[in-house]
Amino acid sequence: MKKPRVLIFSLAYFPLVGGAEIAVKEITDRLASPTSVSPDVTSGELGAPTHSGVGVDFDLVTLRFNKKHLPKEKIGNINVFRVKGSKLFFPLKSLFLARKLHKQNNYKVVWSIMTAYAGFGVLFFKILNPKVKFLLTLQEGDSEKHILKRVGIFYPLWKYIFKKADYIQVISNYLADFAKKYGAKCPIEVVPNGVNLDKFKTPYFAKATQGKQNSNTKTIITTSRLVYKNGVDILIRSMAMLKAKSPDSKAIEDPRQGRDYKLIIVGDGPDRSKLEQLTKDLSVDDIVQFVGHVDPNEIPNYLYKADVFVRASRSEGLGNSFLEAMAAGLPVIGTSVGGIVDFLKDGETGFLVEPENIESLTNKIDWVLSNQDISKEVALNGKNLIFKNYSWDGISEKIGKIFKKNIVNIRLLLATGIYPPDIGGPATYAKLLVDELPKRGVSIDVVFYGDKGVSRSIPKGIRHIVFFFKCFFKAIKSDVVLVQDTISAGLPALLASRLARRRFLIRVPGDYVWEQSVQRFGVKDSIDDFQNKKYGFKVEFLRSIQKFVVSNADVVITPSNYFKDLVKTWVKDKNKVITIYNGIDIATSDKRQATRNSKTIVSVGRLVPWKGFDMVIEMMIDLPDWKLVIIGDGPEYNNLKSQISLLRPPSAQGYDVAQQGSEGQANYPSIKLGAGKLQDRVILTGAILREKVLEYLANSEVFVLNTSFESFSYQIVEAMAMGIPVVTTNIGNISEIVRDGIDGVLVEPNDKDGYINVIKKINNNFEFRNSLIKSAIERSKDFSIERTLNSLVLVLKR
Repeated sequence: MKKPRVLIFSLAYFPLVGGAEIAVKEITDRLASPTSVSPDVTSGELGAPTHSGVGVDFDLVTLRFNKKHLPKEKIGNINVFRVKGSKLFFPLKSLFLARKLHKQNNYKVVWSIMTAYAGFGVLFFKILNPKVKFLLTLQEGDSEKHILKRVGIFYPLWKYIFKKADYIQVISNYLADFAKKYGAKCPIEVVPNGVNLDKFKTPYFAKATQGKQNSNTKTIITTSRLVYKNGVDILIRSMAMLKAKSPDSKAIEDPRQGRDYKLIIVGDGPDRSKLEQLTKDLSVDDIVQFVGHVDPNEIPNYLYKADVFVRASRSEGLGNSFLEAMAAGLPVIGTSVGGIVDFLKDGETGFLVEPENIESLTNKIDWVLSNQDISKEVALNGKNLIFKNYSWDGISEKIGKIFKKNIVNIRLLLATGIYPPDIGGPATYAKLLVDELPKRGVSIDVVFYGDKGVSRSIPKGIRHIVFFFKCFFKAIKSDVVLVQDTISAGLPALLASRLARRRFLIRVPGDYVWEQSVQRFGVKDSIDDFQNKKYGFKVEFLRSIQKFVVSNADVVITPSNYFKDLVKTWVKDKNKVITIYNGIDIATSDKRQATRNSKTIVSVGRLVPWKGFDMVIEMMIDLPDWKLVIIGDGPEYNNLKSQISLLRPPSAQGYDVAQQGSEGQANYPSIKLGAGKLQDRVILTGAILREKVLEYLANSEVFVLNTSFESFSYQIVEAMAMGIPVVTTNIGNISEIVRDGIDGVLVEPNDKDGYINVIKKINNNFEFRNSLIKSAIERSKDFSIERTLNSLVLVLKR
């Protein structure tokens, strides 16, 4: 598959270097290659990503400031195209070139670096190409007043840039508020610029000592473009005050005798001559050194020789120079403006002063240099912060996720029988795909029974025809149709996909015909025996439809290797049947609240005969001091309710262990254990929201699932992830999830005594219980959402 392309608009680019240009190069160098994972999706196992790329090719349109600059060249991973002319005409000239390139490359995203000249060019392009996503990055460091003055009469058009953007990435919270203030309605994400940490691996305090010839001279450094906003003039005036404080000065009238302080100014800009004159006027030209422009790779060599970094900014979008100084281990002094406050916390990671306050700045420099122990501790905190949160690898990964949200590689139609608020594995899986696939470059549309226009109140037959037409019209706009039902959704979706000439994938979460045969047609055989026997007309008719749908799929996805082997018997081409394990949110383990001896058993699932809830309820007679919560709905609900009301324990004596309103506990109904009927301590919750399910799990001591068939159990993995000991049956694919005696305990279906003995052992044996919990939490990570989605996306792309 051809990689998607992104077109970048930037007024300037290498060899003209600034913070924005460095950011673009660092990010694109890392994002051009796709994330690499193990290609073996048939096993359900994926390796870890080897690098953070998203598989994007980049082109960039910029201004040709100098004739020596080539009109076209490749820099890093970017094809750079330069247009002639002045800044004023850059928006129109970049637009004309961009339209020409778009015809050749079909860009998925246009990316504007700042709003000024580049932003206008992208705005015009977006108006003419509304389907192309517009990503806006704000790196502006000038003050709001200066920006508005520069925009001038173009203010309404400039403000329209914010409204037309589909996604905005800003380098500080200050710029996020700025974007909202001027009309941004799209998602806004703060992703700061990073630091090339490889340049700062040598410990600062060791290297700094090497470059000092006179330890009595305190070296102050600033790395800065010499413009008004960076406040270099304020720092120079502060140097005059510091020089006057020098203990070596003979008199205030003769301040030239002081030699305790030295200022190194690294950088160039239009204000240099003014600043050099200022040093002469203040008689500090002997302690202030103008280094001029320095290659970015050489800046660490200057930082390592200094004692403190200072920048008296009047405005700042973020301040890359601060980040580099902190990475070098220097104590850093800045002003409380713009994005500086995102990372510079006074007395924690650096030191803050008021902007434009020369005396405050002077006193702070003097204090930092006089209190070395505290300054070094703060500097170390700052360095740790940068190494943790501001590496280009980490920043690029975050930007990569933004691209994944905005670059659509595949348009997917998902056809499913059930969808939330319905409960069950297919509904949970469908919602997972809707939430997560767009982040991976897959746009997704959904058709389901109960959706608008496909009401379940419509008579059967007609309802299926409506479902077919809805699938067909959506399939025309899609690249792939994925269905996760073999008959009611599967047949209409298959016909629609073939008519629309789209690839058809089916996810088979269970044997629908066997399930219906058990519930409606009196079949008693296990699912394995069912595959090899013949039954009545209705069963065989449904089976023929199911096999027809599955056989005509381009790819068949099963949730376990056990079920993959079963489904292979339905098709001629067995190679198209693959396994992708279901994924769950493994982050739920932090919801665990229950203390040991809560003596609550939880079981979750659809209330159907093969889930064996009747045995679990009967088991409670022999566990008189326990309570049971069964979560779910289904055709067996009334039968189970009747069973609970009719069963009575042998003893009617008990005690009240209700947990109502206690901190960190769920509010269960008051339960008299052992008293009266079983219904006093067995709860059927019916269908409830997932958050409530997690709440019950968090307050349970054991999870039980007495099932005689599972293609894959979300509930088991979720309980493992939350640290709830699992007791379940040794059937189907469950042994692929739970290793007996390690991650949980497996018993035979309906072995009541076996369940009771294991539950008591978990309750009484602390060491055994804790071993199961620890192992289960680690095991659940093998069934993470990330692994599932990576596998599915690879299949979709294939």
